[in-house]
Amino acid sequence: ILFFFSWQVIIVEGWHDLDNKDYDCWPLEKPDEYNMLDCGGLEMSWVQRPPEKAVSGESFNVTYAVFASDGFYEYAVQNGILSHSNAAAAKEFCEEHECPARWKDANGDNCCVYHANIHSCPLAFMVSAKGGICGPWIPDDGQIFTHTLSTAGKMSQRNWTAKVVLVHVGVTSLIAHIRVGRIQAALEAKTTVLPAVVCGDGSCEEEEGCSICPADCGECPLSVDVRIAIALPICLVCTGFILTVMWFHYQKQKMLWDESWIIDFTCIKQDCIIRTGTGSMMSAPPVAPSDSNVSCVTALSSCTAAANMSGKKYFTHTGRYDGRRVAIKKIMKATFTLSKTIRKEVKQVRELDHPNLCKFIGGCIEVPNVAIVTEYCSKGSLSDVLLNEDIPLNWGFRFSFATDIAQGMAYLHHHKMYHGRLKSNNCVIDGRWVCKIADYGLQSYRKEDSPDGSSSSQQYLIQIYTAPEICTLSDFEPYSTSDVY
Repeated sequence: ILFFFSWQVIIVEGWHDLDNKDYDCWPLEKPDEYNMLDCGGLEMSWVQRPPEKAVSGESFNVTYAVFASDGFYEYAVQNGILSHSNAAAAKEFCEEHECPARWKDANGDNCCVYHANIHSCPLAFMVSAKGGICGPWIPDDGQIFTHTLSTAGKMSQRNWTAKVVLVHVGVTSLIAHIRVGRIQAALEAKTTVLPAVVCGDGSCEEEEGCSICPADCGECPLSVDVRIAIALPICLVCTGFILTVMWFHYQKQKMLWDESWIIDFTCIKQDCIIRTGTGSMMSAPPVAPSDSNVSCVTALSSCTAAANMSGKKYFTHTGRYDGRRVAIKKIMKATFTLSKTIRKEVKQVRELDHPNLCKFIGGCIEVPNVAIVTEYCSKGSLSDVLLNEDIPLNWGFRFSFATDIAQGMAYLHHHKMYHGRLKSNNCVIDGRWVCKIADYGLQSYRKEDSPDGSSSSQQYLIQIYTAPEICTLSDFEPYSTSDVY
């Protein structure tokens, strides 16, 4: 058995080891691997070789060239391959004589190349039932050997094309086969036939793969390029988001520890403003202009003297700071510590910006001049305006004030800040008759060491404006419903 297979392999290599330059010729009668002929100048070569791999059942085209030299015609006449008297007649016959329209009617007497086709031989079936190996002499049985539709033509045609369909899986030998007179020639190439891909049969074949048939083989893992293309934008977005969050956090911390709002009390050029018991204001007699602390003390002394003229009057202060007039609310504290709580309160009010809020400008933190500096509103408090008989107010004006207060409070509540002391004395009117809310926020900053020495009438007014549920509480946390009341 081993001897048989060894001999078989030797024979196969002898026949199948052909390439684009090697071709072989045989006689028509009893062709086999032992009686090959000299082709004598008849040449064959591949123009379009068969593909190295083909799918079972799919078609492809092959093209091969056939050429006969002048020497071939001399050789063919001398050896009886062509039945002509001389080489010139043989050449004229092969290159100019038209062949029958139907290849089945063509033969060696009426056509030069009267048979041309492609034979296929699956090497797995190369040993037929009668023995032997693949070759153009084996009859077509549909399994061991098949061939394409035959054609016929002149030698001057040169290129011959055939459409091939292979069905047997494995290595197949393709043989371009022609017959000229009493000689036949063959040119061989090999093709590996792959099984046809049947997607959806539940079996993942090697030839299918995930890209061809994800139903059987599953989805393909993403390639490195695709993963990078997906991951890179996500990383950039995440990095941008993290950097943005860090930047906002940094800005918040920066504002928390920023002390640019702190005002040196000596830098405020103070006026003396006298406010009556109802809250109306008047200016005290001016003192000689000076930026020194002496003038500030002189101004305050003048205010005190003016206050003693009437028991009905008490003070609020104004001054000039950074080129504009400001309101100064003194806070009575024996000591003052700039705690983190106060920093947070200042940061919160500095972030607010609304036309119906009296804007926070800064604060003084040196005892005994602890103070809150805010925007100055020239018309005084809402209480001053409402109780001043010299100012005619119709209901349109009053409704405008009410709308201003509602809009300002809505803005405060939207920013999670609650007033807790909202009343007409804590609302001020600017020069354009816009009502603004004052004394909001800064709970810890405003807290004084001793209770406010307000008159009984002032205390009564405070109780009127305070929600009933918190009237009895000495210390309470403000919230939205008490502001609404």
